Amino acid sequence: MSRANDVTALLQQYAAETGVRSMQKVEQDFIDIAHQVPSEAISNGLSEALDSEHTPPFDQIVGASFERGDARQRAGMLKPLLEAAGPVATRPLIEQGLSPQATGARQDDSMPVESRLASYLHPEAVQRLAFHAVQVDPAVVHRMSSLYAGDPELGKTLGGATLSVALGKLAEIR
Repeated sequence: MSRANDVTALLQQYAAETGVRSMQKVEQDFIDIAHQVPSEAISNGLSEALDSEHTPPFDQIVGASFERGDARQRAGMLKPLLEAAGPVATRPLIEQGLSPQATGARQDDSMPVESRLASYLHPEAVQRLAFHAVQVDPAVVHRMSSLYAGDPELGKTLGGATLSVALGKLAEIR
């Protein structure tokens, strides 16, 4: 059986919602498929999952993903959220004591703001930021989906339920 047939068969299992899968199995299936399917297709499946009634709200998914990510992944996630929310979005983060400026930490001005903020922000603050960002610019869902699709290890941080829905949607799209 060819790799394309393997991917199709695996995706069909998600489309048919057959069986309960462990989170580790779903994450591994996502990684395997992400390495064999064009990033744009993965992004479209993720966009549909992030906007699905079968998954938690976008802001909750992003907050949980931020909590699971490493420093590099967290900074990458903040960039599209801050861009979508606009410059006004950083003010509450600073005022709430969630940024390097508020904590008195030594700042490295050569680092982008999202890299500086990533290690100081709590997932709840990122969840609020994601909520605000999607209200201001709903297209942030697609930009975040592209980010997750381009980095399957980051995509894993979305969790089993969201990835299961995304893989099911990907099967429908294909």
